[in-house]
Amino acid sequence: MKNRIRLFDLAAALVCMTAFGIVCAYPDMVRYRTPVLWAAGLMAMALAALSLAAPQKKGKRLSRQEEPSSETDLITELVLLNEEDGDLAVWDMYGRTSALIGRDVKENEVDIDLGQGPYAGMADTEHAVLNFSAGSWYVEDLGSANGLRIKKAADGRMYHLSPDMPCRLEKGDCLYVGMNRLLLR
Repeated sequence: MKNRIRLFDLAAALVCMTAFGIVCAYPDMVRYRTPVLWAAGLMAMALAALSLAAPQKKGKRLSRQEEPSSETDLITELVLLNEEDGDLAVWDMYGRTSALIGRDVKENEVDIDLGQGPYAGMADTEHAVLNFSAGSWYVEDLGSANGLRIKKAADGRMYHLSPDMPCRLEKGDCLYVGMNRLLLR
């Protein structure tokens, strides 16, 4: 906002200087030459002084280290966990923009196939989708029969997600696709 005011003051000062120049260049065409010269000159100086004297606010740019999503907070893997929290399957998320979670039944192609997991029957063929947008991953239930829940790493609480309502994910969150547990790390 202050930059707009500054630009307006500077533009008005230029208009006044232009009027001053026209009066000086064509003295015979202006009826009240002396008052116009004084008014335009004083106004131009006052507006120029205001626009130049206004304090400039220098914005701070974020450096690579200060960006909101640091390298340590990026989700790079999705892990299907067994009952003892061991890895059953690992999917690389680095460089992806989306991933479909479900069961591969040869007529559809899913990116995260839960068909070989211990609770494969609890995952729909197209259960949920992960989307990467604005530096974060989001999950969305696609209207599945057994639903989608998330255990947030930040507070340790379990949340049931409504269909077609994206939820932002963070590293350490655990998705529950039916009884299948998918850890984001």
